[in-house]
Amino acid sequence: MGEGGKPMFDASKIPKLPYGEGSMWIHNDHLLAYKKTITLPNGKKVRKTVFAESPKKCIASMREAERELLQQYAPSNKIVLIDGIYQWLENTHKSTVKPQSYQRLVGTARNQIEPSAIGHIRYQDVTTEEIQQLINKLNQDGLSHSSIKKTYNLLGAFYKYKSALEDFKNPMLLVKMPKVSNVLAETKDVEWFEMDDIIRFTEACGVRYNNGRLKYKYGYMLAANIYMGMRGGELLALQWKDIDLEAGTAYVYKTLIEYQDLDTKKTHFEIQYSTKRDKNRYVPINTKAKELILEHYKNSLYTEPDDFVISTANRKTNTLKNLSDMIKKIEEEGDTTTRAHNTHVLRHTCASLYFRAGVPIETICRILGNSREVCEKTYIHFCEEQLKNAASQTIKAIDFF
Repeated sequence: MGEGGKPMFDASKIPKLPYGEGSMWIHNDHLLAYKKTITLPNGKKVRKTVFAESPKKCIASMREAERELLQQYAPSNKIVLIDGIYQWLENTHKSTVKPQSYQRLVGTARNQIEPSAIGHIRYQDVTTEEIQQLINKLNQDGLSHSSIKKTYNLLGAFYKYKSALEDFKNPMLLVKMPKVSNVLAETKDVEWFEMDDIIRFTEACGVRYNNGRLKYKYGYMLAANIYMGMRGGELLALQWKDIDLEAGTAYVYKTLIEYQDLDTKKTHFEIQYSTKRDKNRYVPINTKAKELILEHYKNSLYTEPDDFVISTANRKTNTLKNLSDMIKKIEEEGDTTTRAHNTHVLRHTCASLYFRAGVPIETICRILGNSREVCEKTYIHFCEEQLKNAASQTIKAIDFF
């Protein structure tokens, strides 16, 4: 109360606000209250109440509160496409996919969308024609059908979610993917070692320094993978407890994945376990692979069951880059004809050995952990060679009669 028991505020001096601007009243002896319904850009209505010592201060406080609400609830109005995709991936999509798949999506966004013109336009303003121009440009730049498809799918998933949430027209609805036959990029050749290269590579793995130490400490295990055909990440996640030399098998049920933190840009490593039993498999270990694994075992620092078969000096998992670098050095040491410089060459070599031995494609798919479709597409030349050999044997059998 003021002097003489009178209220500090004179109700007659409280302004009558225009329609839609809310209402103001005396809250207590010292404050006025101001309530307003604020309509956000997405149509949602939020009621807000502020308190202040005078009508002027109440209006100023409401304006500030309204500004903060618009920033909090409608930040997308100012977000460009690439930032919107990164936020969607991190906050919404990440929990729905495997870590490895998430990293591939981040890589696609970073490599294909961020450098593009539409990457820095407000995502609601990007048109169908502009997206189609990007897809066409990726083709003209020589990207593979698979890389273009990943960009197309990423944009499609992002806009499907955002257009439904914010009720704007989805610009991806009329965007078309180029046909495989119209993709300009040349198909990558599958590289593998022929028998001479297998011998040279394996011999180079045994080269030692004058002190008797192996020059390539993972070499024997890399050579063993020529006969096992494991993926690079699977080989890096392999532990000694997964290998049963007596049974002649290696149990494959996990892989090492590498991913980059969007904020710190640091690379992290994580063992990812298969969640589907039909994806797990037992890889055969033949006599040659067994000999090479035993050599690797004898020269390894850490051989406890839980130790990684390919381990760093501090008992951690290694990296694909280190394996690729070592393969390159071994190829140079052995003067191999094929110089692939990556772990795929070992896996492809294993596939070639199986195909040429006449092993049924269903069995090869199971050993490699591929679907039949992927196996036939990747190793089409081996499939054709196997068919020719089968046809030749059939003709010989017919001629015999």
